[in-house]
Amino acid sequence: MKKQVSGFIMLFLGATMLPNFSSFLYSWALNGSDFEPNWVLWATLSLTVLLFFFGILTLLEKTILLANLLILLGYSVFQSWVLWQNQFEPWIKNGEMGLIDYSRLITLLVALIGVVYLFIKTPEKATVVSTNWQRKWRWAGVFFAIIGLGVSITLAVIVLSGEEFFFTTPFDAYLGIGMAFFFLLAVVFGFRKPNAFITAPLLGLSFNFFTEYLWLEQLLRKIGSQIGAQIGQDENTIVALKLIIGTLGIFASLFLIIATQKKKFEA
Repeated sequence: MKKQVSGFIMLFLGATMLPNFSSFLYSWALNGSDFEPNWVLWATLSLTVLLFFFGILTLLEKTILLANLLILLGYSVFQSWVLWQNQFEPWIKNGEMGLIDYSRLITLLVALIGVVYLFIKTPEKATVVSTNWQRKWRWAGVFFAIIGLGVSITLAVIVLSGEEFFFTTPFDAYLGIGMAFFFLLAVVFGFRKPNAFITAPLLGLSFNFFTEYLWLEQLLRKIGSQIGAQIGQDENTIVALKLIIGTLGIFASLFLIIATQKKKFEA
């Protein structure tokens, strides 16, 4: 059980970094030789790969405690530095609270919990046998995943068919397609036996979509009156769809996670 939770946390954190990881690669491919990578880029790429690689090893029970510890600590230090540079230091200089980066704050907390959890001894649970109770949760998770699949495709279509946006870029469409792929995996595996290899990335990406909506909502409230004329209906729709996708993905992944558990009063 301990290894399953640790592996899940690492895959979750890796998935929350996938959009930034993909964004860097997209900009690199788009700008070619004009793109200048910096240490933040390399840190993001390295941490994403390491979290996924060692998260998968941990779920396969081939974990290396020291490696997991160093990766989670490195992730925590990196997130702390970014939060300080982009959020806390500007707040101090300006003398007022600005936009809140919920994504980095929460993932930093999760990473610290992951570090502590490495040193907590928990009893291993017996293999779970499928029951009707679990089947109901699987069906609920699949139901939300199917809706999320449709909404993600809708987001991609709106972005790719749109002409001009203020915040939105074609990359948002690619993120929608990527999210649709993970929803599809959740549907396929949810019908049989959901596992952390699917639920952890889905939860991480869904969390990212949800917190991105929170960020955009704060931004629009702050400067909406100044640029309101430049934000069209399609862009408002996209912001709403990100909230819906994030919410659907969180529900789908949580229901599928519950479906892997065993009721306490069952033998």
